Amino acid sequence: MSERKAVTKTTALRYARSDRAAKKTILDELCALTLWHRDHARKALRQALVLKQVKSRPPRPALYGEDVIEALRFCWAVQGTPCGRLLAAALPDLVPRLRRFKELAIEDGTAALLLKIAPATIDRRLKGDRDKLDPRGRSHTKPGTLLKDSIPMRTWAEWDDAVPGFVEIDLVGHEGGNSGVSSVSP
Repeated sequence: MSERKAVTKTTALRYARSDRAAKKTILDELCALTLWHRDHARKALRQALVLKQVKSRPPRPALYGEDVIEALRFCWAVQGTPCGRLLAAALPDLVPRLRRFKELAIEDGTAALLLKIAPATIDRRLKGDRDKLDPRGRSHTKPGTLLKDSIPMRTWAEWDDAVPGFVEIDLVGHEGGNSGVSSVSP
């Protein structure tokens, strides 16, 4: 079908600019190539030159309301902030248990929606909360080629760490991602 449309588009401009005798020949060629009836081929050639306005689809209404997302955040925190795939696998066991012990006070409809939420939807809905937990990333070191080029690469035979003055240092931040706060209290 897409090949027929492509042939029709390429032929339509030539068909529109031709005289009556040439149109007959073009129409015969198109009918032989696409196996269309002449009336349909003529209509397809006219329609190929008309610009079609593409309308954007209206957004789908949100399936999961704020009450479902709040319950999802609670379950996510209880489980220790796992990824959406692991949380979705744990929800069928977790939600009834939390409701039974009255830790999660939600309605039956909200619980049903919470049990059927997809892992990708969980990841999308919890992205903002996940970003708040780790605002700057885990590492304080910045990758750079200048430092890499200035450090010589040594093979296994060149290591001599028994020489006085040999020091190896690894920088690790222990302040939970906030480098402005000192981890040592006065």
